[in-house]
Amino acid sequence: MIIKPIIPIWIMIIFCIIFIAVVIFNNLTKKNIFNLIIKSMIVVFLFIINLRPMLPNGESTAINADINIMFVIDKSVSMKALDYNGKNRRMDGVINDCCYITEELSGCKFSIITFGDTAQKIIPFTNDSDMVQAELKSINVEDDFYAKGSSLNLIKDFLEKNLEKEKEKNRDEVILFFISDGEITKEGEKLEDFSKISKYVSNGAILGYGTKSGGKMIRSIYEDQPSSSRYYVSYYDENYNSVDAISKLDEDNLKQIASDLKVDYIQMNKKSKIDDKIDEIKEKIADSQSEEERMNTYKDIYYYFSIPLAILLIIDLSAKKRRM
Repeated sequence: MIIKPIIPIWIMIIFCIIFIAVVIFNNLTKKNIFNLIIKSMIVVFLFIINLRPMLPNGESTAINADINIMFVIDKSVSMKALDYNGKNRRMDGVINDCCYITEELSGCKFSIITFGDTAQKIIPFTNDSDMVQAELKSINVEDDFYAKGSSLNLIKDFLEKNLEKEKEKNRDEVILFFISDGEITKEGEKLEDFSKISKYVSNGAILGYGTKSGGKMIRSIYEDQPSSSRYYVSYYDENYNSVDAISKLDEDNLKQIASDLKVDYIQMNKKSKIDDKIDEIKEKIADSQSEEERMNTYKDIYYYFSIPLAILLIIDLSAKKRRM
């Protein structure tokens, strides 16, 4: 068994001593031994819970890999479309799936780039998976009031320059997950050639989100009301009735990018779709010169002590009501 105190032990000891001293003073004068025992036991259980005791839970392998994984995430308005795994937002699926990839490949280095109206590097390569997941969960789809239409070409030059810089830092192993619905809504724009980027990418996949039938997009001011009928409007018919905009997965564009980059295309509607690619990357890690460390793992048991603590608190409260 090990302990990982929530509050430093010395602070908790001081708190417990003061609390018990007050309890003893109040109850000895009143000769209320029962109340003294109950409150003392409450303090004991609080002290144990604060220690956060943990029991051994076997071993796991921690990967210390010089593998660099880059997420390139489309955050244009169309990623609000409600057609991921039923009627969920595409971006919700993206965040969940990227967090899943991060967990499965913990020990690798991760970087995040997003694009919509502009392209931006959110974080450089880091092996702090907690920070990566926090950044992923903070990604917001761009506001439809300021959006200027979807473009996949915007990210091409930005991505090429960033990968070129990473190459200069001797990051030879860059695995790219390019994430989008493939939709281009800028008038007259056609997909450009991404093949120049392929020399910087050793593996990865183009992850397509959405469906061919498409989904509606809730306007920004109604995002807290998912049952609202106020969706993003495409146009008004001759009777001045609004027609909801429908965003559809464009697999042709995504498959073309996959071909240019020489990586796989995966249409995503649940995270199990990515498992084969994750296993492939794990095999690559195992075959490389990555270091593996066997680590003991532990499971928390402090919450077991919350049950008797809750019972004692109920008893103490009941006794107090009877005295009133």
